[in-house]
Amino acid sequence: MARLIPLAVLLAAAATAIALTGCSAETVPETPPASQAADKAVEAGFQEGALVGVWTIDQKYDSPEQPFVAFVQDNTWIASDGCNRVEGTWKVDANGVMATTAGPSTMMACEGAQIPLAVTLADHVAVNGDYLTIDSSNSTTTTELVRSIDPTVGPQGWPIGYWTQSRTSTSPFLSLSADRTFTGSDGCNIIGGTWTPGSAASQSVTFTDVTSTMMFCEGVDTWLSAAASASVQGSIMTVQNAGGQVIGSLNSM
Repeated sequence: MARLIPLAVLLAAAATAIALTGCSAETVPETPPASQAADKAVEAGFQEGALVGVWTIDQKYDSPEQPFVAFVQDNTWIASDGCNRVEGTWKVDANGVMATTAGPSTMMACEGAQIPLAVTLADHVAVNGDYLTIDSSNSTTTTELVRSIDPTVGPQGWPIGYWTQSRTSTSPFLSLSADRTFTGSDGCNIIGGTWTPGSAASQSVTFTDVTSTMMFCEGVDTWLSAAASASVQGSIMTVQNAGGQVIGSLNSM
C-alpha cells in the first residue's frame, strides 16, 4: 500500500528547494550597467589623443632632416622623408582604422624614409606606449615608428613644402626643401635659389641667390619673380619684395 506523505512535509520540502535555488542564483555575476560596459569599450578602443605628437624612425639618416610625421590635435598631419614634406588631414576610429588626405609634395631626391607615403596610404594604426605601427594598403606595408622627444626633429616652424595659388600649369608656386633650397615658377619663368630661416614663430624665410629664366609670357603676372622674403600664418604664405612690400600670397594645398 502506498505511503501518504503529509501536506505539511511537502510544503516544507518545496520551501527548502526554493531557498536552495535562490542561494545558487546569488553566485551568478550581475550584468554591469550599460554605462559601465560602454566605458570599458571606450577604454579598450583607440584614442585619437594617443596619436598626437612627433614620431620618427628609430635610426639616424644622412638627410637634410630626420624623417618624421607629426600628428596635430586639429586632425592635420605633416611628414618628411628627410628632404620633402607632405601635409594633410587624418582621422582614426575606435578600432584604429585610419583615413587620411594628402596634399602635393616637393620632389627632391632623397635617401631618407618614406614616412609621408606610409601615412598617405595608411588604413590602420596602433599605439603601444611610445611605439606607433602604421599598416598601409591593406597591411601590405608596415611602418614602425617611435615617439620623438628630440626638439630638432619635426616641423620646427619652417615652411618646408609646396606652396601655390591653384593646381594649374600656369599657377605661381614655391617648393621649399629641407636642404634650404627652393624652386618654383612665377607662372612663366622658372625660379630657384636658397632660403634662410628667420623667426620660427612666424615661419619666416629670406630668399637668397635667386635665379630665374627670362621668358616673356604675354598676359601673365610675374609677381613671384620679385620674391625676397615670406612669412606664414596658418595655411597662407605672404610674400614680400626686397622693399618689404607684400606682393602676393600662396597657399599650402
